[in-house]
Amino acid sequence: MSFTVRSLLSIPAAGTRSLTPGVGEERPIVWAHVCELPEPWQWLGQDALVMTTGIGVPAGTDEQIAYLDGMHRAGIAAVAIDAEMPEHPFTPAALAHAARAGFPVLETAHEVRFVSLAMTVANAVQRERAERVQQTERMYAALAEHAVDDGIDALLDELGRILRAALVLLPRSEPAGPGALQQLPAGSWSVPLLSPGELELRVTPSGPLDRAQLRHAAGIVDNALAVKVAARRSDWLHGSLLLTDLCDDAVASAPADHLVAAYGVEPPFQLAVSQRPDARATLDEVHASFGTAQVPALATVKDSQVLVLASLGDAVEPLFEALASSHAGLGVSAGFSDLAALPTALRQARSALIRAHQSGRLLRFEEQANTSLFLPADPDQLREIARQVLGPLRTYDEQRGTSLTHTLRVFLEENRSWVRASERLFVHRQTLIARISRIEKIIGRDLSSMEDTAECWLAVQAAIRSGDLAPSDPAPEGDAEPRAGGAPSPGRGPQLG
Repeated sequence: MSFTVRSLLSIPAAGTRSLTPGVGEERPIVWAHVCELPEPWQWLGQDALVMTTGIGVPAGTDEQIAYLDGMHRAGIAAVAIDAEMPEHPFTPAALAHAARAGFPVLETAHEVRFVSLAMTVANAVQRERAERVQQTERMYAALAEHAVDDGIDALLDELGRILRAALVLLPRSEPAGPGALQQLPAGSWSVPLLSPGELELRVTPSGPLDRAQLRHAAGIVDNALAVKVAARRSDWLHGSLLLTDLCDDAVASAPADHLVAAYGVEPPFQLAVSQRPDARATLDEVHASFGTAQVPALATVKDSQVLVLASLGDAVEPLFEALASSHAGLGVSAGFSDLAALPTALRQARSALIRAHQSGRLLRFEEQANTSLFLPADPDQLREIARQVLGPLRTYDEQRGTSLTHTLRVFLEENRSWVRASERLFVHRQTLIARISRIEKIIGRDLSSMEDTAECWLAVQAAIRSGDLAPSDPAPEGDAEPRAGGAPSPGRGPQLG
């Protein structure tokens, strides 16, 4: 839409041709002025067309190159010289230098008065500004007519017709601040959006693109998404509460089917789990991305993890992939049709999340079912393996308020290193030795024995894969061993023994 050097060259009445063909023709021109001084850049600046009869053009090639470079550095759009009057026409070497620098040198027919050329530029720029205003008004009118319940694609299509471009929303390809334009291959542009969901507006124009109008379009799409998020927040809140109750088995299966169906989520289902420190922010992104894509889902935060219940299908896959790539992995359960199986699905998704954290990708429970040579895939069998070894220790922890299960896990994860394990637990080495001795008595195993150590390690892994232990198990609040005298608790600060 902008008036450019190419626009000027395409007007027959302007009588102007390029002495550097194909060079700088996309440079915008916003005004035109005659200047016969030897240093036009001292008086004229950005996006100006300098018109001259050649009085200020120096004679030598080196001086002409300096003359052209000065205008180029000042951001002057182009120079137009009279075709007949110059005493010192530009030399071929000077024109070749301008072409290499990307600065257009034009020649205007002698019979075309410079005032006519200036009026041509002024009228074209005025028309362009009027068209831009009208185009902007049409875009904001499209926003005003866009209903909250309408799909965002309808607004994108209308904006695309106005801008003569194809507009699409995609997950953000790389970190960037909102409004930062990035040119992509094949003539496309991307603009990161401010609205939740880590989205960007991808624009593929059919012709020249006005960057200011592109920013307007991005702002309009951001506005529409923000309104949709605000309108749906109440529904999302109730959906989050419903999913939490379903995971806690607090809703009977018969009404649960109808309640979930009211949100558009139909069987067969799948449950995804993501774990990040900023779980609430991740939840907002999930709501925004699924809402923008118009894919029904329920999402909530439970035990510092984000849970997403959705229907099986291709529509969900790109959303899950985007969530996995931006949040260091995603665990997804096997498909299920009965909501009564949701607690099992949660354990499966958490089990898959353990391996997904390691790979940083989306991992389904079925994919990781065969990743262990020694442990079964069935959660109930895993839980039974863990119970046989860790059952007495977990019962002891529950009754005494201790965290010896965590101590055992850390000790094994640190390959039975007294130094590393004690540092990780923030306890003195002798304290750790006493704890391990107590653990061995409770579970009836000798951790100096390779056979017993392997058995304990597999039990811990079984508990993790079944979902009974978190993928990353923090030290529980409270003491690992009851103690007298008000000594500080492990996990609350280093101990010197």
